[in-house]
Amino acid sequence: MEEEKDIVSIDFNALFKIIWKEKIWIILITLLFAFAGIYYALTAREEFISTGKILPEYQSKAGGLGQFAGLASLAGIDVSSAGGGGSDAIRPDLYPDVLKSTPFFLDLLKIKVKTKDNKEMTFSQFYDTFVLDNKIEEKNTKIKFPTSNQYIAVSYQTEKDLKDLRERIGAVIDKKTGLITVTVKLPDPVVATIITDYSMNFLTNYITNYRTEKAKRDLNFLAERLDAAKGKYYTNQAKKAQYSDQYQLSMMKLQAADLQRERIESEYKISSTFYNTLLQKYEEAKLKLQQETPVLKVLEPPVVPNKRSEPKRTIVVLIATFLGGIFGIIFGILRKKNYKLIIK
Repeated sequence: MEEEKDIVSIDFNALFKIIWKEKIWIILITLLFAFAGIYYALTAREEFISTGKILPEYQSKAGGLGQFAGLASLAGIDVSSAGGGGSDAIRPDLYPDVLKSTPFFLDLLKIKVKTKDNKEMTFSQFYDTFVLDNKIEEKNTKIKFPTSNQYIAVSYQTEKDLKDLRERIGAVIDKKTGLITVTVKLPDPVVATIITDYSMNFLTNYITNYRTEKAKRDLNFLAERLDAAKGKYYTNQAKKAQYSDQYQLSMMKLQAADLQRERIESEYKISSTFYNTLLQKYEEAKLKLQQETPVLKVLEPPVVPNKRSEPKRTIVVLIATFLGGIFGIIFGILRKKNYKLIIK
């Protein structure tokens, strides 16, 4: 019997009667929410989304130089050594993190952009004006710590800006196809497209530089050594030719002359071997650089969006009206303790 007393039931007939009795209040509250939704939908800042797609090249290191194998073998170049010890490539799933890095955003704030009204300014000025509405406190723009080339120090305001920009700019990668989609959301459609294009270029350049940095260093080092070896080789070659001419004209074959001839020929052979070895390594390094350079194809360039992405005015008004109806019914039930009439 006690368990039956604890059971709470709702009298729906009484509930409908209360709703009908309090319909004026419910309608007023619903209209209030609806008008608030309309006001927000009409006055909220418009946002535009611009997207671009990049298709990276996928190839194994073993097969990257296959197209050069026949030609390289004729020249005496070992393709396997050129392609076997390269630096590891950056993992594709880390590509989106490049566009979340602080150096990327700090460079981004400095670039020039044009608005839909054809006004030119830096992206930092655009962001302060159109995103922050110039609501910036002077004290937050000062850097608290001394600047240095050894670390990055930014103001509190810049730190907040970077946090917001990380939500507005990003990239995702399709693990099945490898397709990289770069997305930018900003109040101006033209600026959004410019930033999307800049982000795509930054990403492709970063990946290319990452993949080829070591190969370029090796190539530059070999080029310097090759120039030095080439100069020494040509010098010894000239000495050998000059001495040969003098030796042929000489009437006496002295032992000292023989020793000098052997020394000159020995230096010539050493410099020749060293030069040819470096020349081969240099050609291998050039082929390796060709292999390490990735091909990132812009599959879909960013296009200026004509339609805003936010706010979705119809949805905003419908949600506001629905919430107004719910709150109106709750108010009607609580008003004058009407809830006591529907709970048994």
